[in-house]
Parts: sequence; structure tokens; C-alpha cells
Amino acid sequence: LSPHSPWQPVTTPLLTLLLLPPMASDSLPLLSEKTLGFVGCGTMSSALVRGLCTLTVPPKAVILSPRNAQKAQALADAFAPAVSIAPDNQAVVDGADVVFIGVLPAVAEETLRALSFSPRHTIISVVSTAPLASLREWCAPVHPSAIIRAIPLPPVAMHKGTTVLTPAHPLAVEMFDALGTAVAVGSEAEMKKMMTITTLMGQFYAQQRASQCWLERQGIDASAAARYIGAIYHTISYDAADAGPHTFEELVSEQTPGGLNEQVLRELSEAGAFSALTDALDGALARIEGRPRPQGTKRPHASVDT
Repeated sequence: LSPHSPWQPVTTPLLTLLLLPPMASDSLPLLSEKTLGFVGCGTMSSALVRGLCTLTVPPKAVILSPRNAQKAQALADAFAPAVSIAPDNQAVVDGADVVFIGVLPAVAEETLRALSFSPRHTIISVVSTAPLASLREWCAPVHPSAIIRAIPLPPVAMHKGTTVLTPAHPLAVEMFDALGTAVAVGSEAEMKKMMTITTLMGQFYAQQRASQCWLERQGIDASAAARYIGAIYHTISYDAADAGPHTFEELVSEQTPGGLNEQVLRELSEAGAFSALTDALDGALARIEGRPRPQGTKRPHASVDT
């Protein structure tokens, strides 16, 4: 496949997923031939550069915009001579085959309209709110199939990030699989639903915090409690890291009836914890889609929606 070739996914009524096997980091024929450019050098762009530059087979070169000079210089120092800083955003575009867009949503249109792109470019936008239709207009004459939206997370810096993207562009899937796990979906509507799961990050950490505080109330040293909680959550999630359609149902059903694990699961279920979770996800998706939140089935506490 050419990086600019249209790709037609297999569709299902509810969700279109391309689940590709992980790409070994020493087998990246597309990426190793490419020069990558980054318009914007914030936290997410920095994580991507660190992850890409530490692959067994890194990109040919990386060009950074001068914006956020401190972060850009730190990356250039860490990965010289492969990483360089351009004098301006247009110089990034001119020197790159693949251009990552990582600017703030409020300035995305202004920034991209000021740049001159070419049909040879592949564009990967990590701007969370910029739709494909707008990106295709702002980045013309880049082929629409070569403009990708991606939602990576900072652990891409350690090759442990999960990224949802659309459309399923071969080079983009190759890169994000090398940086962890790439999950490509067939539409932006599906991407918004997948994005909603990332909003669980705060409650995940809050659950760990509550568990640590409980251990401390039992007389456990704070350092030991924190170390154990961090490690045990990682251990528990190991069996679910490469999940299939029935993995979670099977793991839940493995809890021995009458056992301690089943007791905690049952008590949380009876307290409405999981109904509250799905209500919270419904509310988050409504905000992402720009519509009123639906009536929840279980809201045990008040929440201020902003």
C-alpha cells in the first residue's frame, strides 16, 4: 500500500475496528525512510518524539518547530543529530514527509491555514477537537486519505501508549503500534466513543488513592502502601492487556462465588458503582459530541457539568 492509498475497512453496524497484530519495533520499513516534522512541541509531541527516537529502527530524521523552545531544545540535545529545530513552522513542513500537528485547538485553524502543504505529505493531527473535515480543508492539497486524527497518550514515550486513530493509514498504524498499541476505527463517530474511555484516568488514580489511604488507616507505612498499590494494580491488569471480545466477561466470571474477590465485586455492584460508571461515561460522551447528557440511571452524588 502507498501511504496515500485509500483504504476501505470492513464495517459492522456498531463499530468498525482494525485490530492489527503488534508491529515489532525492529521491523518498520515505512517509518525508517521518513523524516517527521512536528508543528507544536508540547507535552504530547515531546512524548511522541521520545518514543519514536528510541525505537530500534527510528525515523530517518525529526524536525521540530521552535515553539516551546525549552522542550524543543531538550529533545534536540537528547537525540542529536537526528532531531533538529527549524526556524519556523513552514520550514518544518518543507523538510518533512510526515507532519504531526500538536498545537492548541484554539490556534489550530490559524496555524494550519498559514502553512503551505503538498500532496506528498502525510498529516497526523493530535489536536483533540479538530475534525477531519476541517483538517482536510486547512491542509489542502494533501490527499484526504493521508490526513489522520490520532489520540495518543503520554506513555508512547516508553512504547507503552495506546492510540485510537482514524482512518487506518498504514504508516500511522505502523508508528503507533511501535509506540504501544494502535486501534484504528473507521469513523470519527466511533473515535469519539473510544476517546470517552480515556476519561476514566482520573477515577483510576482516585481508586488507587482511596486504596492507599485505606492501607494507611490500617497502620501501613505510606511509602509501602503506595508502592504496593501501584504494583498490584499493574499486576491485576496484566491478564487484560491483550483483551479479546470476551476477556473481561471471563475474568469477572472467574471470581469464586462466596470468595473475597466476589464479595467486593458484589458489594460494589449493589452500591451502584458500575451503574454510576456507565452514567459518567454517557455524560462524558455527550460533552464530546456536543449534546445534552442523557438521564442517568444511578447518580448517587451531585456533579457540576462545565
